Amino acid sequence: MILSKKEIAEAAIKAIINLMEREKPYLHPDLNLSELANQAGLTRGQLSEIINSGFQMNFNDFVNSYRVNAFKGMLKEGKHEQLSLLGIAYECGFNSKATFNRVFKKLTNFSPTQYLQSLAG
Repeated sequence: MILSKKEIAEAAIKAIINLMEREKPYLHPDLNLSELANQAGLTRGQLSEIINSGFQMNFNDFVNSYRVNAFKGMLKEGKHEQLSLLGIAYECGFNSKATFNRVFKKLTNFSPTQYLQSLAG
């Protein structure tokens, strides 16, 4: 059976999602395209193409979207009662306060503090 480009792309997208959800490579602050491609058994070019076309975002936005979702999940679990928001951000794979705040605002339209307040409200 010969798979179409669309079927190959869908399989590749599912494989990347499974890798991200199962292995959680985004929790490592120094994750880069080469490292993730290696974990996925792909070349850098293949992975970049899958992320760009399949998810309509670049590598950094793709990885950071998982980090932001992990952060949001930790807030819902009440982690902010033990850790600062920045401490949670570091646990989710961010490695700087400035990057975390910029990315969080870009992806959610809220600052982290505003988001936390919206959960309480």
